[in-house]
Amino acid sequence: MSSAPLPPAVWQSLHFEWLWVYQGFVPVTERWSDEITVPAGWFWVESGSGRIQAGGREIRLKAGQSFFTAPGTRRQWFAEGTRLLSVGFRCQWPGGAPVFQTGLNISAKAPRSAGLLASTQALFRSVHGRKREVNYHEGIAAIAKPITDWCQHEAAFRQWFVEYLRTLQRLGIQPQPPATTQDRRLHGLVRALHEWPLDQPFHLRKLAEGSTLGGRRVHDLLRAHLGMTAQTWLEQRRLRTARDRLSLEETSLKEIAFGLGFRHPPHFTAWFKRHTGMTPTAFRAGQGVEGA
Repeated sequence: MSSAPLPPAVWQSLHFEWLWVYQGFVPVTERWSDEITVPAGWFWVESGSGRIQAGGREIRLKAGQSFFTAPGTRRQWFAEGTRLLSVGFRCQWPGGAPVFQTGLNISAKAPRSAGLLASTQALFRSVHGRKREVNYHEGIAAIAKPITDWCQHEAAFRQWFVEYLRTLQRLGIQPQPPATTQDRRLHGLVRALHEWPLDQPFHLRKLAEGSTLGGRRVHDLLRAHLGMTAQTWLEQRRLRTARDRLSLEETSLKEIAFGLGFRHPPHFTAWFKRHTGMTPTAFRAGQGVEGA
């Protein structure tokens, strides 16, 4: 069963961004992560094993299985020597709601994702050439490249995404319908969330000022629309901003930390490392001031 056809203007309004494709050992093993924020994605366990805690349940993974990641938060554990072939991306409706959410955070055995595995291997070759291994930190690096290479990589990812969609359809997973509500209060809340100053503490009640809605109602509306809590969404926005500023600016870490609401730079460093596995200094050194 395929998703309902929609006019081109609807699909063209999507925020669509691929984040990485990597093939290599996982960066952290033999311990549970803190709760981390993750985008949508898919990975194949080449060797080793893993455990994912998300949505109140735990999924165990072993070599030969794949995992379809829902955007949101999770905890994870991987055995030493675990290797993944992994893709991460964002696909969101205007306003930030994910196109795919319900039905994800599931594993699949080899026969059910064989086509996607082959497509991911082709994507890896298109992006990384003859390299046989690219770790996570190398995979997320946005290296400066000619426009021809950029277009080639974008086209390769879109082709991969077609196979991803076909695989989801075979698994019975459909896109979340775009919001059709005319409730101006919801759109006002989403706009206010996009505009919330990142250096200020976040308060649901303040976000709802002027809407006559209580904090609990605001929480429920935004969670249903975004597929995650407003706080989690704001943390994703803060992390994207941190990466962009570290990559594209020569601003001091202290200034960046203050601009993102951290009173003390060490707190910013600990937060950034918890989400990315790298300190801001190491991330900037690996990127120069060219990539994100």
